[in-house]
Amino acid sequence: MFKKVDHIAVAVKNLEETKKKLELLLGAKFIVENVNEKEKYKVAIYRLGENIFSFLESTSPEGFVAKHIERSGETMQHMGIEVDDLKKFMDHLHAHGVKTSNYVEIEGVRKEVLVGPRNPLGVILQVFEWLGEYRNATPEKRMTKVWG
Repeated sequence: MFKKVDHIAVAVKNLEETKKKLELLLGAKFIVENVNEKEKYKVAIYRLGENIFSFLESTSPEGFVAKHIERSGETMQHMGIEVDDLKKFMDHLHAHGVKTSNYVEIEGVRKEVLVGPRNPLGVILQVFEWLGEYRNATPEKRMTKVWG
């Protein structure tokens, strides 16, 4: 069911400062950056070793990233996890009383859903099923397709 951690997303106040520190101090490799106007945030995605991190900066005081920082500070906002079969995973969660929300499908690329933080991992989960050629693609190819 649970295949692997896809990425870790961290809420930050200043994306430009974070990017400088990531590259200078940690040797992070930039993948892609974009703005999500609808959800009111900017995202920069990096590879750190074998791992993918996304860094989120709010573009509005009303955005979910700003609210997260107000509540919890500059911390992990969510964890992206990959599953082989999203419907099967959702059915399993629902059968055990766990709710999901915000189902989205990017045709031919991925299906995703959110699971609130009241789960055994204690953090919001963004659960993915990658589709077609993206099922076995590199993280760089996946993230560039979604955000590029």
